[in-house]
Amino acid sequence: MSSASGGQAGAVPGFELSLPGGGVFRVVPPEVGVPVIRLWLEHEWPMSIQQGLELRDRLGWQSSPTDEMMFTTGHNLGGKDASFIIGEGQMDSFRMGLASRIPKASAPPEAPALVRRAYDQYVRVLTDLYGTGTTKRFQGRNGPQESTTWTLPSAASLRLGTVGRVLSATVNSPAANRAAEAERRYLAEEAEFPTEPPPRPRTNK
Repeated sequence: MSSASGGQAGAVPGFELSLPGGGVFRVVPPEVGVPVIRLWLEHEWPMSIQQGLELRDRLGWQSSPTDEMMFTTGHNLGGKDASFIIGEGQMDSFRMGLASRIPKASAPPEAPALVRRAYDQYVRVLTDLYGTGTTKRFQGRNGPQESTTWTLPSAASLRLGTVGRVLSATVNSPAANRAAEAERRYLAEEAEFPTEPPPRPRTNK
């Protein structure tokens, strides 16, 4: 099966860790994850809901019985590990997990290091495809966080982010990015020229 099909990721040396209580902590290797990301990111925009569901079917994913916008991929990460958000009748953003979501108490101590190595590999592959992205680093509640964002000429963007044992990819549509930029400009203008509150009405004593 082609890696772009979104089917079973399979056992990939260096991308799995055995869990103490049985089972496996798994990270989707770039050779499997990147082709899937590209199908969403490089899709013609705008993407209708129907087109998003057709892409789901093309990948062989299964929707949740209660929410067809939440998917179980073939990456063996456990449960619903991908979803998309709808805005004004179109696909606004798509998110896909790239590492098993397991309780912190169950995670092997090597998991964050494995996720970090995978993140660095994804960044190298995606940089070869889209050029140098914008990287942000900060200290979050759950530890050091890092993300890299690439914006395509279509104005669609990809954000790859990691914190601890979590690794995920988010694709934002051009419309979602335009809305975010408009909000950013509005907030910046409000900060520079705050709107004066209306005068309080006088009351007779």
